[in-house]
Amino acid sequence: MILVGSGALFWRAAAHAASAGKTLDAVIHPEGEVVPAWARDLECVATTDVNELADGIDEVTSDQLVCSVGNPFIFRRPILELDLTIVNIHGGPLPQYRGLPIAAAVFAIMQSEKEFGVTLHRVDAGIDTGAIIDRRMFPISDSVTLETLSLQVTEACHEMFTDNLDTLDREPRSTGALETGSSGEYFGMKKLRTIGDHRDHPNFDRATDLGVLAEFYPSYRELFDAARR
Repeated sequence: MILVGSGALFWRAAAHAASAGKTLDAVIHPEGEVVPAWARDLECVATTDVNELADGIDEVTSDQLVCSVGNPFIFRRPILELDLTIVNIHGGPLPQYRGLPIAAAVFAIMQSEKEFGVTLHRVDAGIDTGAIIDRRMFPISDSVTLETLSLQVTEACHEMFTDNLDTLDREPRSTGALETGSSGEYFGMKKLRTIGDHRDHPNFDRATDLGVLAEFYPSYRELFDAARR
């Protein structure tokens, strides 16, 4: 298996896979990312664009499986055309909440959702539109903050990875959003930058409260601070 991604959740997934005896053919992450000391025995590959590594991925994969966790890259044609099974763990319930997990969580709170979730899905040519393999929902309270929901999502994503580790490449349980015509809504930076338009909304403070996570997401903190003004 090849792992592609970034951040604490990604390295946590790599550590679990390694400790479980899973063969990690390569661990691909963005250039400049600090590789944990324990991971330096793995085949770690830094890149600015995972698609430029298509030929190498095709050569080194032992099981034709690529798993994306906390992945900042978008898979494009060079990789999608290979004979690979590519799966992604998405921090939101699909197809309703596609896009950036933080943006999805912000608007889930703004929309007074009673539950949220995470999804394991196949990767196709769209963004978060591939066929669903597994989806886990959990309740959220009326007082949930962005900090709390983000931490819940992180834990749920890790559980999704560990619970499915041995069967990540199994057949999906549903067709993809592009085939069904139910693509949900895309929550990206463009959508997130409109949050200041809703500063009078009763859920605004909770939806932009990063709490202790503000230190780890300075760009989001700055965006929310500007929205409050």
